[in-house]
Amino acid sequence: MSLKGISNGSAIGGNSNQQRQITGGITSLGGIGMGTRSASNVPRVQPIRPLNEVQRQQSVQQQTPSARPSQPAVPPQQNKQPSQPVKVKSRPKSNVASLKKGQKVALSKEAAKYGASPSSLNQIHVGLGWDINPQCGFNFDLDAFIFATKGDGKVRDERDFIFFNNLSNENGSIQHLGDNRTGAGAGDDEVINIRLNSLPYGIEKIVFAVTITDESQSGLNFGMVKNAFVRLVDSSTGKEFLRFELADQYGAETAIVVGEVYLHNGEWKFQAVGSGFNAGLPALCSTYGVDTE
Repeated sequence: MSLKGISNGSAIGGNSNQQRQITGGITSLGGIGMGTRSASNVPRVQPIRPLNEVQRQQSVQQQTPSARPSQPAVPPQQNKQPSQPVKVKSRPKSNVASLKKGQKVALSKEAAKYGASPSSLNQIHVGLGWDINPQCGFNFDLDAFIFATKGDGKVRDERDFIFFNNLSNENGSIQHLGDNRTGAGAGDDEVINIRLNSLPYGIEKIVFAVTITDESQSGLNFGMVKNAFVRLVDSSTGKEFLRFELADQYGAETAIVVGEVYLHNGEWKFQAVGSGFNAGLPALCSTYGVDTE
């Protein structure tokens, strides 16, 4: 699969009203025609008649601006609004203990602890969240990316790469609910809904990653992010049954694989991953078989 559609701002799929660019600017002014004029529709210019002395003086008086008291010029930096402090969001407290990095659990067994029937677990809500470190002094955008892979850890094609410009896989069994540009809100910053029983044949793993794709500032990394987490909710009961809070202190990484749901011996499980990538989205795509060339 090629990532060209991302790098130049075009979309793989999804609602065009929700599409946006990661990089690049306006590449075309197509559709804006300058038009041409023929001699027949060019208005004629009337000859200018000379003014007499009285008319000339009146014209000069009308064009002379009234005197105004001079005002000091405002320095450019005074026109800028001061940076708003970043506020750590107050999120609802969870009664689910966080998994440890590398830990693996069976989804049905974890859901059963919170009232779900092990045989009925199908639709799950995957919530991702994070806070910007208040010391940064400004907000920036993070995005969730989902890779639905085969058993070998590679996507089949672009339909298995779900993100803000491709909000659903081929049959809608994986749905990204859209990009939260600011991370505002006290709950999940981005949400993915999954119907496990409806996943296409051959899909055995769903990888959840978060990347920094905001190009408005340089030098952004996960050392500026705190309180990142992923949580799973049984959509039929509305109860959270699994949570992984990333306690690692990250530095130069610009992408993190938070966790993955995978099929093992006919049973869906979750692994808390927490692996960072310094090269960001291109490194992620290379890992899971998405061609960025």
